[in-house]
Amino acid sequence: MTINWQLLMPELIIILTFILVVIFDLFNSLQKTLTAWITIIGSAIALYVSIDMLQIGTEGTEFSNMIQVDKYSLFFNVIFLVSTILVVLISMNYLGRQDRRQGEYYLLILLATLGMMLMASGNELIVVFLGLELMSLSLYVLAGYFQRSMASSEAGMKYLLLGAFASGFFLYGIALIYGGAGTTSIPQIASALTVDARSPLLLSGMFLLVVGFGFKVALVPFHQWAPDVYEGAPTSIAAFISAGPKAAGFAAFLRIFMDALQTLQSEWIILITILAALTMTVGNLVAIAQRNIKRMLAYSSIAHAGYVLVGLAAANKDGISGAMFYLFVYCVMNIGAFGAVILARTEDGESLMISDYAGLGFKKPLLALFMTIMLLSLAGFPPTAGFVGKFYIFRSAVESGQIWLVIIGAINTAISAFYYLRVVVAMYMREPEAELDFLAYPRLLIVALTLAAIGVILIGILPSYFLSPAQISTFL
Repeated sequence: MTINWQLLMPELIIILTFILVVIFDLFNSLQKTLTAWITIIGSAIALYVSIDMLQIGTEGTEFSNMIQVDKYSLFFNVIFLVSTILVVLISMNYLGRQDRRQGEYYLLILLATLGMMLMASGNELIVVFLGLELMSLSLYVLAGYFQRSMASSEAGMKYLLLGAFASGFFLYGIALIYGGAGTTSIPQIASALTVDARSPLLLSGMFLLVVGFGFKVALVPFHQWAPDVYEGAPTSIAAFISAGPKAAGFAAFLRIFMDALQTLQSEWIILITILAALTMTVGNLVAIAQRNIKRMLAYSSIAHAGYVLVGLAAANKDGISGAMFYLFVYCVMNIGAFGAVILARTEDGESLMISDYAGLGFKKPLLALFMTIMLLSLAGFPPTAGFVGKFYIFRSAVESGQIWLVIIGAINTAISAFYYLRVVVAMYMREPEAELDFLAYPRLLIVALTLAAIGVILIGILPSYFLSPAQISTFL
């Protein structure tokens, strides 16, 4: 069997980067930042290759059609790699104050990135599952990375136990679909469903896949792990979990349901619509009650998963492209928001209570500016990227006749503005309750936040440059 390795070049570059990080970590333990720079350079090269392959329209399958490289998977590669680069940039100074070697940290991030890429390009349910587990196992360790922190260890343990439970549902769902369709190949499942589309095995398997994916992307009612894990995990890892892995979960979710299970659309679209409405509403309403900013961003992340699910509920090409575009936007602005949380550090640690941000608009104007841009984008205010992303998703739902779902989404957008603006009001319109001695701005973190802020504004002003690649990358 001849393998076209050029099709797999982004994945191969990540694997090579992983090997280089292992080597340099073994023989150069004194220079902590070297492994980080190798990770950034390797991810940047893979990003360049992915964009080049996307532009020339590279497509093909490998390993007996188990891996499918197309514009869809390449677009998601761009999301994953941008997220990885931003997270590594915000991690370098964040970990620099921890007296430990960091090679394994970046190795796990690279493994998680490779798992995400496999999920997006998997043309077999088994390959999707392998990518899911490779990503998840890395994230379990990263969530509990600070071993001396009880909160971090607890986050890692909760994530592991609930994640393993959800993986069981997902694998059982694959088994039931195999029993009903006689194959785990996504194209062959689609062909098999034209013959017997209402098999109880297939319907049960479909439901279990929704449960498995629901956990990975934190849909209500499978979201209970997210607030505790986001709060306890290192903030840089909370940013990572909220971005790339969520996009990877949706990448597989969209492909499987809109390709393999399209014949069952009349069954799953009702379930997806209900989940979208519940996820948006519960996420936003509970976020209002939060006083810890990481927990607030966790519930915000849950709500945004509901917005993305609106694109799947639309069940059309514009819905898929809108969801892809929104995931890209979401990853940039959410990593930026967590980066701003890292920026608000004192000698005693991070400032996690919203009340700690009072008066920062004048005491730390750059920090307040970054936080304001990200929160306004998350709330969907024009001319930010968040507004454009919501607009295209809601428009696709209107075109598909999901008017009431769009109304619920619009109401939830208005609700979310309350808790996002509450932080902005605290920064610019309230006096601090106590004087906090914030640390100096780390340069690399400023670079990462500047890139994220430019991205959020640029996408909001010139959305067509970023939306067009998503529109031409759908598999429908």
